[in-house]
Amino acid sequence: MEDILEVAEKLLMENCLCDNCLGRQFAALGYGIDNAERGRSLKNTLTFKAHKLALEKGKAGIEILKKIALNGMSLTAKNTLKKLGYTLKEKKGSCTICRGKFQELNSIAEKCLKKIDDYEFNNFLVGVEVPKDVIEAEDSLRARYGINWGETIKSEFTREVGKILAKITGKDVEYRKPDIVILFNPFNEEIKIQVNPLFIGGRYKKLIRGIPQSRWLCRKCKGRGCSYCNWKGKMYEESVQEIIEKPVLDETLGETTEFHASGREDVDALVLGNGR
Repeated sequence: MEDILEVAEKLLMENCLCDNCLGRQFAALGYGIDNAERGRSLKNTLTFKAHKLALEKGKAGIEILKKIALNGMSLTAKNTLKKLGYTLKEKKGSCTICRGKFQELNSIAEKCLKKIDDYEFNNFLVGVEVPKDVIEAEDSLRARYGINWGETIKSEFTREVGKILAKITGKDVEYRKPDIVILFNPFNEEIKIQVNPLFIGGRYKKLIRGIPQSRWLCRKCKGRGCSYCNWKGKMYEESVQEIIEKPVLDETLGETTEFHASGREDVDALVLGNGR
């Protein structure tokens, strides 16, 4: 197995990689630090090594420092070059894997927060959609350099945005049964919200006849409204379902309900005793 620093150096000599995307290639090595810190640590160590080489042999070390400063977008390498009397004329590159999206994590999290601002929830889960070409680009890079210590870009995006949202909202991440799921695509900034349903169980009594159990749409227009149903779209003015769902929607500020009754009953049937 090649030395880790040798692999990291080869990566930066031939690819533009931000701190996160470099560090993620070594995510399984070391604990208690995030990928951005891993990436910075590797770039700084390579900068120290190149600085020493520059002091001893000049040009060879300078060229490595330039690559770290440009491909690695390293301020430490840039400042080292400046100290040695070299000014970079070229502009630093953009990360070939994430395209700079890891530098926009706070902005992405803020947009997610705006999407969930109107919802009440106790916990949440974050999911991410990453374009196929981005995943393939990282897989190809790992295959070329024989890297076996990385994690997926989806996993890192999910974790890092989740950490920011948890800190701001004070809510916990819940993996099994989250109240709300935030699904985002950092590359096209599309955000989808999935709110898990609120389940309410209970019993009801029906003390008068002529009320159907569930909403009964007009058999002619199927709810659109016509002369047959007097433009109401339904056969009966109200139903057990509608009577129950109105206060629930008012209280929860919900949009729709699904009514599941235990057994069916005729319109003219009464429900007495302990109810249904």
